Amino acid sequence: MADSPPVLYIVGGGLSGISAAEVLSRGEGRPRKVVLLEARPRLGGRTSSYRESHDGQVHDTGQHLFMDAYVATRSLLKVLGTESRLTFLDPLSLYMMDRKEKLSFLELPLHNGQLGLLSGILMFPGLSFLSRLSMLKIARALPERESSVDHMDARTFLRNNGQTAEAIDKFWELLIVSATNLPSDQVSASLLVSVLRESLFSAGGPKTLGYNTVPLSELIGDPAMKLLTRRGVDIRCRTPVSRFLVHQNRLTGMQIGKDTRMLGPDDHVIVTVPPWSFEELFPSTEMNNPMIQNIVRLSKPSPILSVHLWFQEPVAVPMMTGFSEHDMHWVFNRDYMMGRALPAILPDKKLADFSYSGPLGDFYPGRMLSCVVSGARESLEEDDDELIEKARKTVLRLSPGSPDKKLVFARVIRERFATPIFSPGQGMWRPLAHSFLDNLWIAGDMQDTGLPATMEGAVRAGFQAAFEVEKRLERRLREDRKYQPGRGEPS
Repeated sequence: MADSPPVLYIVGGGLSGISAAEVLSRGEGRPRKVVLLEARPRLGGRTSSYRESHDGQVHDTGQHLFMDAYVATRSLLKVLGTESRLTFLDPLSLYMMDRKEKLSFLELPLHNGQLGLLSGILMFPGLSFLSRLSMLKIARALPERESSVDHMDARTFLRNNGQTAEAIDKFWELLIVSATNLPSDQVSASLLVSVLRESLFSAGGPKTLGYNTVPLSELIGDPAMKLLTRRGVDIRCRTPVSRFLVHQNRLTGMQIGKDTRMLGPDDHVIVTVPPWSFEELFPSTEMNNPMIQNIVRLSKPSPILSVHLWFQEPVAVPMMTGFSEHDMHWVFNRDYMMGRALPAILPDKKLADFSYSGPLGDFYPGRMLSCVVSGARESLEEDDDELIEKARKTVLRLSPGSPDKKLVFARVIRERFATPIFSPGQGMWRPLAHSFLDNLWIAGDMQDTGLPATMEGAVRAGFQAAFEVEKRLERRLREDRKYQPGRGEPS
C-alpha cells in the first residue's frame, strides 16, 4: 500500500453511515483514517428528534417501530449501549379499528411458535372466519426467492394467493403501508415477502414489535457521536458533499463545501445518501452510466405525516392502535411509551360500554398522543388545521368517553422525503454494495438488501458496504506483503 494510510470517507451520517463507520473503526492501531461527512447539524438522519417549544421536551419527528427480527439494528444498538432502551411486546398485541369503528384486539403468543400465530389469527375478531382462514394460506404461498414476485405489486400477490378483499383491506393493507411506506398496489411484492418471512412467518415463530423508550437522538445519534469520536473517527457535521470528481474508473476527489478534497490511491468512499441526491453528486459526463440511471428510477420519495397532539387532561387510549380504511394509520400514546407517568383514569361508563375485545386495562392515560400517516402523498398538502382536526377525531373515535377533552396544542410534521418508492421491478434497479467506480461503495436505502427502506435495511446496507471495503483493504495488504523486498519475491 501507499506510505500514507488509506482514508475511508463515509458520505451521510444517518443509520447507514453510522453503521459503516462503526465497522470501519473497530480495533485499535489499524492503519487507516475514517472520516464521516454529514450535511445536517447532528448524526441520525431520519431517526431524528427535536425540542418542542410547547412543553420543552425532546420528541421524535415521527414514531418508529422496531421488530425483534431487526438483528443488525439491535447489534448496532448493543455496541452503542442503548439496546436496553427498547421495549418489546410479549405477547405481540395491539388494537385495530376498522372504518365502522369496530375496535378489535389482536394477540399473538410468542412462545408457541407458529402455533401461536395460528391461534392468534383464528381468534382475531376483526375479520370474518373465512378471511381468517385465508390468512393462514399465506405462509405456504411465500416463494423461495423473493425476486420471483418482484414484477408484481403486493396487492396482486395477496389476491393471487387466496386473500379475501376483507383481509387485504382490514389487515394486510395496514401492515404493508406501515412496513414499506407505500400502499399495497404500489409496492413490490418481493418486499412484502421479505417482511413476512422475517416477521410473522419467521422459522422460529412470529417476531414481535418494539419501540424506543427514549428519543431517537438519545438512542442512536448522540451515542453514535460519542462512540465514534472515542474511536478516533473524524466526524464533520454541517459538511455537505456537493460533487464527486471522476477519472476513468475511479473517484479521484470530492467537492466538500468550498474545498476540493483529492483522494489518494488507496482511499475509498461509501455513499449513503438517498437516491434523489445520488445523481446530483456526479458530473454530467457520468449521467448515462447504467447504475446512475437505475438509481434515478428510485428517486421519487414517499412521504410520512405525523400529527402530535397535546390534550389538557389525559385521554384513555391504548399504547398503539392501527386503523384500517381511515385518514390516520396509527395512534400512539407517547406519554405511556416514553414512561411519563400520569394519574390513572377511572373507567368511564361510556368507555366501559364501548365495543372492544381486549382488557380495559390496556387503555392508558396520555396527554401527548401521536397520529401517523404512512405513504401520505394525498394528505401532504392539506392545511394544518384540517389535519389536526382529522387527528383529533381519530383519537375521539378511539376514546369515546372523552368528547370534552380540550386540545391545547398540536404540531404537524411533514417528512416529504421520507423513503424511496420501491415499486414492482425495484430489484432490477437497486445496486449491490460495489458501484461502477473502483473505490466507490453504495449503502443506504439504495442498496439492494431485499428489504424496504427501514431502519434494519439501512443498518444492513452500511454493514455490508463496510465489510466489502474491509475485504478490499485486506486483499491489497496481502498483495503488498507478498511483494515486499527481502522475502524472496519480486521487488
